[in-house]
Amino acid sequence: MPVYDQVKQALQDILAPEIQALKAEIKRLDEKIDTRFKETEARLREIESKFSSKFDELETRIAALDEKFETKFSALDEKFETRFRELDSKFEGLRHEVRTVLEIRERLAALEAKVGITRP
Repeated sequence: MPVYDQVKQALQDILAPEIQALKAEIKRLDEKIDTRFKETEARLREIESKFSSKFDELETRIAALDEKFETKFSALDEKFETRFRELDSKFEGLRHEVRTVLEIRERLAALEAKVGITRP
C-alpha cells in the first residue's frame, strides 16, 4: 500500500469519528437552540399579548377620560356663555341707565341755567 493511501486511511480512521462526533454535537446544539428559540418566541408572544391587553385598557381609559373632559368642558362652556350673556345684558342695562342719567343731568343743567340757579 502506498504511503498516500496509508496516511489517508490513518486520517480517516482518526478524523472520521471526531467529525461524526462534531456533527452529532452540532445537531444537538442546533436542536437545543431551536428549542430555546421556540420558548423565547412563545414568551415574547405572551408578553406581547399582555402588553396589547394593557395598551387596549389604557386606550379605553383615555377615551373615557377624554369623554369626561369633553362633557365637563361643554358644561363649563355653556355656563360661561350663559353668564357672559347675563353680564352683557346687565351692562347694556347700565349703559341705558347712564345715558338716561346723562340726559337728565343735561336737562337739569339747562333748566338751572334758564332759572338762574348756580351750583357751588
